[in-house]
Amino acid sequence: MTGPAALFALAAAAVALALQISSGLYDEHALVLVSLATMAALIAAFWRRRQAALEDPITAQAILGAGSAVGLACHLFTNPTFYADARAFQGGFRWLALIALVLLCAYLCPHLRASLIRARFLLLLACFALMGIAVIRASPRPRIDVWVFQQATADALLRGRNPYSISFPDIYRAQPGVVYAPQLLQDGRVTAFPYTPLTVITEVPAFAAFGDVRYALLALMVGAAWLLARATPGITGELAACLVLFQPRTLFVLEQTWSEPLVLFCFALAVYAISRAAHRALTGAALGLLAASKQYSPFLLVPLAFAMQQRRGLWVAAVVLAAVLGPFFVGDPAGFWRGVVEFQFLQPFRPDSLSLTALAVRLVGPAVLPVAVAGLILGAGVIAFCMRRSPGLPLACAAVAAAWAAVLIWNKQSFCNYWWLCSGLLGTAAAAPATRESA
Repeated sequence: MTGPAALFALAAAAVALALQISSGLYDEHALVLVSLATMAALIAAFWRRRQAALEDPITAQAILGAGSAVGLACHLFTNPTFYADARAFQGGFRWLALIALVLLCAYLCPHLRASLIRARFLLLLACFALMGIAVIRASPRPRIDVWVFQQATADALLRGRNPYSISFPDIYRAQPGVVYAPQLLQDGRVTAFPYTPLTVITEVPAFAAFGDVRYALLALMVGAAWLLARATPGITGELAACLVLFQPRTLFVLEQTWSEPLVLFCFALAVYAISRAAHRALTGAALGLLAASKQYSPFLLVPLAFAMQQRRGLWVAAVVLAAVLGPFFVGDPAGFWRGVVEFQFLQPFRPDSLSLTALAVRLVGPAVLPVAVAGLILGAGVIAFCMRRSPGLPLACAAVAAAWAAVLIWNKQSFCNYWWLCSGLLGTAAAAPATRESA
């Protein structure tokens, strides 16, 4: 029987297609797709709350597999980046995409040897890792502030400096007031680092070893896919992980150095720990890392906390969160507050966001900007509705995916990185239910 899993899978594929169309920027066709995906996610979440019966996974598997195949086909014919020369992807990169497409087709063969069944997903992970390395090498200096910020903070931490005590060049000086609020600028430099300390901590080893923090993000992408596949064993989990990696704009997210791979990895680690009924210390540590990964993490964290079997692990989560944030806050309280908190509230509305708020402003004008908070209210409402009774992990994953989609569809800044994370969460929700799974 087709159920919520198929709707979640369809929503994940729709978001992936929207990102291929627009790269996460405002586009009417892409906005229609993410709006439909949001509605599908909300319906699927409420459906799962009302009916927790077993589902036949075939439809969800077909959608997730088709979405992955379309993404790989895009890599055969299009440039996966903004800044790299397309000629860099005419050789080995496209051979890797073709090999991955062949390996993906192995999921259509129900009678493979057990050794091949075990190997196909690992080989797909290897193909993606090599494709990611090719992207980093082809685009060594992307012109985006995120790369500048994270390279500089990794270097600062290696030199013993607090990342929240340094400033950064404003590479968007020709666009005053569009990217940064005036309060964040001084003498042509950005005076705040808007990411959490966990971002810097995880990227320092890659910067020290290879001179580029994106190798850490690549490892986090691969790790997140592996954890998602292991958290929901069987074909559905592996195909959901494949959609995360092989949807058309994943490598664009890597090129641009966005930190959402870290968020998805922490979320996948928490889902894995809860699904395996791991010791409360491990589950609590995973939730603590998720809380420390990004400012919007409560939308991902709260449903998983309700799904824990041993709530005492939340004390471990609090300790891990304090251990990650504490030293940086103590080192420069004002700089930490300015970057981690104030920056988020001061950032201006972006009319190029892929959101209904951007559409409303285009149609009516800036007077409707307050509707941007509708997503926060709706997302919190979805979580509250789904958590009215003690949820299992499938309902928790559904609440996370639907709530995050609801936040983004009205957000003042909804871009590729946030929608890419949303696609991954929707795929996880598609794979999470107890289904009549085939291995």
